[in-house]
Amino acid sequence: MAKNKKRKYFLGIDIGGTKVLTAVLDGRFRIRGEKKIKLDAHEDERQFFDALENAVAEALDSAGVRKKELLAAGAGCPGMIENPKGIVRLSPNISFLKNCALRERLTRMFGVPCVIENDVNAGLYGEQQFGAAEGYRHVFGIFMGTGVGGALILDGKIYRGATGAAGEIGHVWLSLPNLLSQESMTLEALTGRLAIAAGAGNLVLKQKAPHLYKLAGADLKKMKSKALKRAVRGGDHELRALITDKSRVVGIAMANVVNLLNPELIVLGGGVVEAMGGIILPEAKKVMQAYAMAPIVKSVRVVPAKLKDDAVVMGAAKLAYDAVTRKEKR
Repeated sequence: MAKNKKRKYFLGIDIGGTKVLTAVLDGRFRIRGEKKIKLDAHEDERQFFDALENAVAEALDSAGVRKKELLAAGAGCPGMIENPKGIVRLSPNISFLKNCALRERLTRMFGVPCVIENDVNAGLYGEQQFGAAEGYRHVFGIFMGTGVGGALILDGKIYRGATGAAGEIGHVWLSLPNLLSQESMTLEALTGRLAIAAGAGNLVLKQKAPHLYKLAGADLKKMKSKALKRAVRGGDHELRALITDKSRVVGIAMANVVNLLNPELIVLGGGVVEAMGGIILPEAKKVMQAYAMAPIVKSVRVVPAKLKDDAVVMGAAKLAYDAVTRKEKR
């Protein structure tokens, strides 16, 4: 794998809007050490990179690995990434990364070759290499969290599109826009956690979600996935109906994916699915099968993501490995 046998570890980094996860992986892509830190999207660039460097040092320390033993590093970052240069052209949740030459910056910081990838792409690649989509070559991923992200693997490779923005299913319109209304009818606007929380808050105000009220009151910020899950389990039937309705919307989007891209497998992941996949997956699959073209959809599997928080760091590390081994083969 590497000419320098002392360098045998990989660094995986997951940059999110509210946190950064760093992980040290060995040659078999087993995680040997991790460190998660909170990220304030309003902090400046210098603070961010200082915190990132410290987090990597702690991950290395927990793994018992020295910096000089790293072979390569990979980072998943939200937004539009210009590859292979690894320039973040736009990161909607982290404004100071706009037009940041992130690959160059991390290469200097860690002293090893680095690759930068869109975080959802890296997460789906991790699932395709090590998780729920292992062995499949035509895969679409839908990840439901605060927003809704998507990624696409075609013929075993990440498909990035002309400008690195392919797969943005959260911004797909599911209805003609009403020009007289400000309401958005995109998948993200209808099914992201914020949309679910808004619907759940309305149920609380109508006194139709008593268990959720006990957990979160009327504060939408507290109506996170775990609270919603506990309230449904506690017997909030109207809340369960709301989640079911949102799942059907996801199913319509999945039917569009099937008809357009003919995948073998659709992976559903993200915090919302981790918490309420038992409701979301079967309902979304049922609607997908009802509205997609029958000859195509009959062979499509729908599965929950497997790697959870580690998907991005594992996928990014594997992309770094791929880049190093390609270079060595030249």
